[in-house]
Amino acid sequence: MESSAPTRFRRPLLWPGLWIPLLLVAAGLMVTGVTANIEGKRAMALAEARYYAQHHALVNHLLANAPDQPGAGDNNQSVSAWLQALFSDTLPDSLGLRIDTLERHTKMPLLEIRTNGSVDPTRALRTEVSPLDQNWILTTVPSPEGLEEVARASARTVWVAGFALSVFAASLALLLNRRLYRQTLHIHGLEQREIGADHQIANFQVEKSILRRALNDSEQRSRDLVALSGAVIWELDENARIGFVSPQIAELLDRAPADLVGQPLEELVAPAFQDNFRRALAAARSDRSIERIDLPLLHRNQEAEVPVVLRVRALKDPVHGLSGFRISTLQRLAV
Repeated sequence: MESSAPTRFRRPLLWPGLWIPLLLVAAGLMVTGVTANIEGKRAMALAEARYYAQHHALVNHLLANAPDQPGAGDNNQSVSAWLQALFSDTLPDSLGLRIDTLERHTKMPLLEIRTNGSVDPTRALRTEVSPLDQNWILTTVPSPEGLEEVARASARTVWVAGFALSVFAASLALLLNRRLYRQTLHIHGLEQREIGADHQIANFQVEKSILRRALNDSEQRSRDLVALSGAVIWELDENARIGFVSPQIAELLDRAPADLVGQPLEELVAPAFQDNFRRALAAARSDRSIERIDLPLLHRNQEAEVPVVLRVRALKDPVHGLSGFRISTLQRLAV
C-alpha cells in the first residue's frame, strides 16, 4: 500500500517577522531625533535666558558697588584695578566681560576678562552704565560651552537614552520573534506528524477494508465449497460438544443446527460405534493428523441410521493445548 509522504518543510534562512525589530529601531531613532532637536532648542533657550540674567546681574553688581565719589574714576589704572577686584570672584566661568569708557577716544578697555580681544556681535550683550559720573559700556559674551555645548549635551543625553531604549525594545522584540519562530517550527512539526498519522490511519482503514472484504470473500468461498461438496461441517470443543454445525445437517439427519448446539456429538453416533468414535478423536489428538472413520449416525426418528464417512482433525493452541475438533461428514453410499 503506497501512501503520499507529507510535504517536507523547508526551514527559512531568516526568521519571519524581522521587520518588527527593524521597524522599532527605525521608529525609535526617528522619535529620538525629533525629541533631541526639541530638547536641544529648549536647552538653548534656557541657556540664553540664564545668560541674559547673568548679564543683568553683572550690571546690577557694578552699579551697586560703585563708590559715591564723583571724579574718583579719573585715574584709569585705579579704575581698572577696582573693576578687576570687583569682578574677579563674581564673574561666571561661562562668561567673558569687557568694560569700555565712552569719555575717551581710546581703544583700550577698562577691563577685559576672557574675551581674548574679540566679541561676537551675535552673542554679545551690551548695557550702558554711568558709575563714578562716567559713561561706560558693559559687554558680556558667552563661552561656546555656555550655549551651544549645553544644547549639544542635552541632545546627546536624549540620543543616548533613546538609542538605549530602541535597542532594548528591538532586542525584546527579537527575543519574542525567536521564541515565536521556534514555536512555529514546533507547531509545523506537529502538523506534519498529524498529517503523517492521518495518512497512516487512512492506509490502515483501506487495508482493514481490504482485509475485511478478503475475509468475507474467503468465508463466502468456504461456505460455497461446503455447500457444493455436500459435506456437513462440525466444530467441537475440547469435550467433543457441538459448537457449530453446517445447515446441511437438516438434509442428512433431519435435525435443526440450533437444536444440536451444546450436545455431545457422540450421542448422534450409533451406540455400537461410539467406542470407535472416541478412539478416532484420541488418535487425531495424539497424531495431529486427519483421521478417517466410517460409522452410522442416528436419524431424527432414532430408528433409521445414516452411514457416513467422518474425517476428524484436532485443533491445538500452542498456549492452551487442545481447543477442539473440526469434522467433515459425507454420507456413504451403500455398495
